[in-house]
Amino acid sequence: MGSIIICFVLMLIFLIIYFIYKIKTKQLWTTPLKTITELIIFFTVSSFIITLSVTNLIFRYSMTSIKAIIIMLSLSLLCFSFGFLMNKERIYKNNITIYIGLYLLLLLSITFFIARPNFNLEWDAIFHIYEGSLIPFNTISRYFSGRASLRSILYNVLGNVVLLIPLSFLLMVKNKKYKNILKQMLFLLPLIIGIELFQEITGTGSFDVDDIILNVTGPIIFTFLITRFHIMDKIRTLFYSTWKGMLTFKHILYMIFSMIPLWFILETVIKICG
Repeated sequence: MGSIIICFVLMLIFLIIYFIYKIKTKQLWTTPLKTITELIIFFTVSSFIITLSVTNLIFRYSMTSIKAIIIMLSLSLLCFSFGFLMNKERIYKNNITIYIGLYLLLLLSITFFIARPNFNLEWDAIFHIYEGSLIPFNTISRYFSGRASLRSILYNVLGNVVLLIPLSFLLMVKNKKYKNILKQMLFLLPLIIGIELFQEITGTGSFDVDDIILNVTGPIIFTFLITRFHIMDKIRTLFYSTWKGMLTFKHILYMIFSMIPLWFILETVIKICG
């Protein structure tokens, strides 16, 4: 009974924060479709956070990386289909910010919660980092020494290379200035270093300079290729173009993309109350 109360108190806190935001931005009363979309996003994100924290501890209900990706991707597609319906540039721009927020939530869930040990704060851990983790390419060379499995290489090397490419892409879609890799790094590098340090402090992972090198390599290669062949401007057009007509098709897309978030909200409620 106590666990159910904790979950619903958390949901109530999230709901209060949502309404405070709506009141402060003077957007309490909006169009029905916008309100529905915002509530779906709100309750899905709340359910996601509760699943990662409270339900994981109380019910041993673990979230997988694949499931987390599907949920965040479905929310992004829901936002895209809503923008598709509204057909307003302002909404398209707001959606890009939402995509970035959802990706950051996914990134933090993968690096700190999913298949990770429970938080165990040890602030002095920062002073006891393994020396080998501070030597560039030390860890990478071990993976390619012939002793690591292909799965381990794909997960730890390739996985770290592609980890921040979606964020690099979204930054470029949001603002043309991020086609400059140096400006991207002003955003990405502090984020990467912060995650590595906090993993060491919380015991959810370990600091490794090679992870930082791999995380940076992906966006650098991706940005070079996408700007070298002038692809970014064409892609940005897809995110900001107005789409006239096809109203029935737009509504069908919206309903399809809302199914996974609604299913996940229902699943979480059943799990808490069951």
